[in-house]
Amino acid sequence: MSTLLTEKPNVTNVNERENLLKQIESINKEFQDFVYIISHDLKAPLRAINALTEWIATDYADKFDDDGKEQLKMLTTRVNRMQNLLDGVLQYSRIGRIKEEPTQIDLNQLLPEIIKLLDAPAKIHITVEGRLPVITSEPARIQQVFQHLLSNAARFMDKPEGTVKVACAEEDGFWKFSVTDNGPGIPEQHFEKIFRLFQTLQAKDQFESTGVGLTLAKKIVELYGGKIWLTSTVGQGSTFFFTLPKTDN
Repeated sequence: MSTLLTEKPNVTNVNERENLLKQIESINKEFQDFVYIISHDLKAPLRAINALTEWIATDYADKFDDDGKEQLKMLTTRVNRMQNLLDGVLQYSRIGRIKEEPTQIDLNQLLPEIIKLLDAPAKIHITVEGRLPVITSEPARIQQVFQHLLSNAARFMDKPEGTVKVACAEEDGFWKFSVTDNGPGIPEQHFEKIFRLFQTLQAKDQFESTGVGLTLAKKIVELYGGKIWLTSTVGQGSTFFFTLPKTDN
């Protein structure tokens, strides 16, 4: 004769789980409120400062010496940087929370559009090697990934003739993409740092970089079940890899 044993649910664990879910909901609500404050209460005065600076620079142009004009230019640059940082935070907060309808995307059509919009300097040559796949994704998200990787390669190029190559291969049920450049390269000790929010390796006054782009790319790729990493040789260039799971289109 067998005896059927039934386990009673652990009430303590259930309560703890419910409390944890309530805490997570509360944190999400606070984060959404924070994002709202950024988009409304912080960006408005920045726009006003920018407009006032431009007005002063135009109407009082003959009153400033070269040093004064340079200071005004620096002020405008830093206001724009702050606006870009806020935009980056807003973009980061929307990933995974605001979704598009996934559609089939022919990357052979999308990449030329991204490269055209990038408007890289004439010394930088961006090419796509071989055929790229058709994937199912949110169009804006996959576009962001390629935009950030390509714009980084172009922005930090230190060679008289820059080359950036995009390629893709099939590997273990994934599409493995690569973006290779012949730029300055990145020391290995910084490989993890560059994917953290607001982290940059160059002086902010030397390059217009918010340190958000690679963080966004990483979050998007991981949201789709892929991963992103790089290899690099200082002085010779870098290759950024990322994977996306293959799906039945």
